[in-house]
Amino acid sequence: MESSLQRPYEVVKNKDWDYSFQTKHGIIYHAYFIEFSNYHPAFSDVYTFNIEPETDKPHPLDVRISVTVVSILQSFFRDKQRAMLMVCDSLDGKEEKRKNLFDRWFKKYNDGNIRKYDASAVTEDYTIYVSIYLHRANPRSHVLLDAFYDLVKNDFYPID
Repeated sequence: MESSLQRPYEVVKNKDWDYSFQTKHGIIYHAYFIEFSNYHPAFSDVYTFNIEPETDKPHPLDVRISVTVVSILQSFFRDKQRAMLMVCDSLDGKEEKRKNLFDRWFKKYNDGNIRKYDASAVTEDYTIYVSIYLHRANPRSHVLLDAFYDLVKNDFYPID
């Protein structure tokens, strides 16, 4: 019998690539993908992924959040042509914590089908950690990786 600790929370699809779920502590999370094609001509079917709670109040650790996020990401990568960028923003100073969290989740849940490449940009104002996630069968992997590193060299400003 499967433990309820290992089951994802019930996910509500609000619209294409926009989901929400509520934890056992009553915290509502929004998980959504945003098209990223305007940042590089090669980025068709490339999206950023965001997850955020509705509230900033502290909440207990909950393994089902990671299980739920992973189930959303697995659904996204069923189409092997897609790629995802995870940008750990620095608005609240927690960018390194976000990076470490997603690194742990990737190590724990990746079944070998997804490849992850990491980079960062450091300016005098901020540090941004970013990763690109590609299905191992993505036929455009090399093109997308080249575009990703072009974007890194350009401090994540769009490339025409």
